[in-house]
Amino acid sequence: MQTYLAQRQRILKRCHPLRMWSICLLTIGSSRPSPRLLFLAAPIVGLRRKPPMKVAKDSGLIYIAQNAFRHPASPFEPLFRSLYIEHPSYNMRQVDLITDRHNVRKLLSFINPKLSKPSREPFNIHVEITGKTAIFCRTETKTYAFIGRHVFRGHGHEFEKAFTTSQLAGSTGHHRVISYNLGGLKLIVRYETDAYVDGVAGQPHVDSANENLLDMMGNLSLSRPESHSHLPTESKLVIRKEGKQVPIESTLEIKTRVAHRYIGIQEVLPQLWVSQTPNLVRAYHQGGIFAPPEVEDVTREIAEWEENHANDIWCLVGLVKQIMKVVRENGGNAVIKYDGRSDGLTVWTREGSKMLPDDIYLKFGDETAPAQAIESDPRKITLKIGDTFHNVDISMIPYLSSFVSFQRRAQPQNINLIHGDIPLFEIALKGLESGYRQCFRSLRADIPRYKTLCETYDFLQVDVLAGQSIDNIFADLRAGKTDDELDYKRYRAVKGDKSRARDAAFRLLFLIIRGEFSDEKRDPDKVYNAVLFVVSYPGTFKQSTRIVLRSAFEERFVVSKKQRSQLDRWQMGVTTDSSGEENTTEDEYPEPYLSDDS
Repeated sequence: MQTYLAQRQRILKRCHPLRMWSICLLTIGSSRPSPRLLFLAAPIVGLRRKPPMKVAKDSGLIYIAQNAFRHPASPFEPLFRSLYIEHPSYNMRQVDLITDRHNVRKLLSFINPKLSKPSREPFNIHVEITGKTAIFCRTETKTYAFIGRHVFRGHGHEFEKAFTTSQLAGSTGHHRVISYNLGGLKLIVRYETDAYVDGVAGQPHVDSANENLLDMMGNLSLSRPESHSHLPTESKLVIRKEGKQVPIESTLEIKTRVAHRYIGIQEVLPQLWVSQTPNLVRAYHQGGIFAPPEVEDVTREIAEWEENHANDIWCLVGLVKQIMKVVRENGGNAVIKYDGRSDGLTVWTREGSKMLPDDIYLKFGDETAPAQAIESDPRKITLKIGDTFHNVDISMIPYLSSFVSFQRRAQPQNINLIHGDIPLFEIALKGLESGYRQCFRSLRADIPRYKTLCETYDFLQVDVLAGQSIDNIFADLRAGKTDDELDYKRYRAVKGDKSRARDAAFRLLFLIIRGEFSDEKRDPDKVYNAVLFVVSYPGTFKQSTRIVLRSAFEERFVVSKKQRSQLDRWQMGVTTDSSGEENTTEDEYPEPYLSDDS
């Protein structure tokens, strides 16, 4: 294991800050331990200033792993329920790892014992592989602790009660979910957040793809608990929406300690880095008396920690990939164990119940789930297209929406929806669900099949261009470029959005094959410039993408000698792809970086 880690350390040259996904919230329970209450999009408590005050020592019930304590049958079920209620179309099939922050920190401490105190603590992690996705579930001998009247364990929990204001009656905790790319892996990370602070400078970053989600969350209001129609009857969760959306820029971590023991920033940065929590409160006391808390913006320190620990992070990526490989090869269900003394992890195959309810496995494309759960998402309809069954969100496909409506009116007693074969329907559906860039991966450089695919999109009445002109498409293509940004009096490279650029490349191809042009003189020149841009950026657009766009352009338009010369210039020397694989997403592109810019 040590040799393996040492090899991985030499790969990474530079890290970049992470780009955060919009926030979705998990389990918050009532004041009594019951697994039947789940809040969505509720605010965490807000930090407030107070004069110096004496705080009681912690006592009573303290949660170690609240989700496991309240819902031991499936600690991760609340994550998926909340995620799909707030974001029903989220594509789980693109996710490589779903985990608690705790697991990531434990693996980091295994790689570098200096990153945690006390170091080299034993730990176990349950691992389950579903499709391409791994779930790492933390395991604890105890999910809670009870601190007696005469036992001293600090003042952390009581400090939070004294210096924060709860905005949700009966709340006992707040969990958030973020997603980011890490060394070619797409992660979903769940973690608990202590509080938030109002008045953060600047506006929170919101990716365009998440604006609708944030709008939904911002409009939530108090309502009575209700069982949603797509929540299986056997589930013990009751869902309630309440509160408001809080941007991640406002969230903070609270640490308390006696005044003569300084809390070094390096002690807490690994935890803050994993969850990308940008604010920190270090509160000191003398005999339980705390001064007013000061909020520190530690965004810069987190970025510097990431850069300084690039080798550790890259080793983490390699270790996670190796764990996933070993577990997948040994039945897909295992326990990773570390005894706290040795230099290696051990993998033990695990028998027993699955981590999730049956209907959730369908989100991963798991065909082993019961057939009756296939329509658990009310937005999706089971259709037989040709000889294959598909679970389709027909709201994305106007033709099928009309087809289903007509069939149900004509034959209300017939529950089987069958349509004749639609050429390349599976690829077209993948493009709609996961981004049009997936079409390049599926078809490679097969020009005739691209024409068929474009005809299929027209047949399905899918608006591939979404009203975009060639100028709009070119702007999206350029979004994949790496630019320099002034940061603290020095320039740093800002990674482009390659997924957006690659989706735009398919729209450009569709425009060339099926589009109409209002200006037959100027528009072809604009299309040429866009194609030349794609051909000249092999770091963003893979070989088959460049080949197919050039071929489609030359077939549709008259190409001048000068234009052909420019295209040939960029095509020379890049006619082979040593990898043999068409990587079409930013997660899969084998570059030596670990994250996007935030």
